[in-house]
Formats: sequence, structure tokens, C-alpha cells
Amino acid sequence: MPQLTFYLHDDPSEFRIELAGTLAAANAAELERCWRTGSSTLGARAFVVKLGALKSVDDAGRRLLVRWKQLGALFVAESAEGRSILELIRDTALVEQKAANY
Repeated sequence: MPQLTFYLHDDPSEFRIELAGTLAAANAAELERCWRTGSSTLGARAFVVKLGALKSVDDAGRRLLVRWKQLGALFVAESAEGRSILELIRDTALVEQKAANY
């Protein structure tokens, strides 16, 4: 199973998830369950996803990140891998939005 480590930070101004490793189908479902539990108290706080140590995503991981983007998540990508994944998420969200408009 691909290795993923994630940290949830529940601060007064934001709910933040930090990701490290590989986000794949094998661990995306668990991450989504944790997010749903934590986000139930989100309120008006920002939802931030930090991609700093995320190395790769498969289709299931990409779909989860795209859903979060559509829900208003703010992404932070400091590494080259994180920025590459962020571009993939943005491109996918744009393609899905264009397809929905036709």
C-alpha cells in the first residue's frame, strides 16, 4: 500500500491538512473520512491543504483534491512536486468545469 502521512490542524482561523507521501486510492478513502469528521466544525474558517511533502497522486487522490478545490480549499505547495500536483488539480478542475458548461 502506498505510504501517506497526514496531519490535521484545527486552529481558530483555519482547518489545515498537511500531506506527505503518496495519495492513492488505498489511502484516499481514509483521508476523506478524517476530513469529513474534522470539517464538520469548519464554519467560516479557511480550509487549507498543504502539499509540501506530497510526492504523487493517483486518479483517486486527484479526484479527492479536485473535490476539495471545488469546495473552496486553499492549497499551499512549496515543493516542486507539490506545485506539479497543484497544476494537475487546477487543470482537472478547469476541464471538468468546461465539460459541465456544455
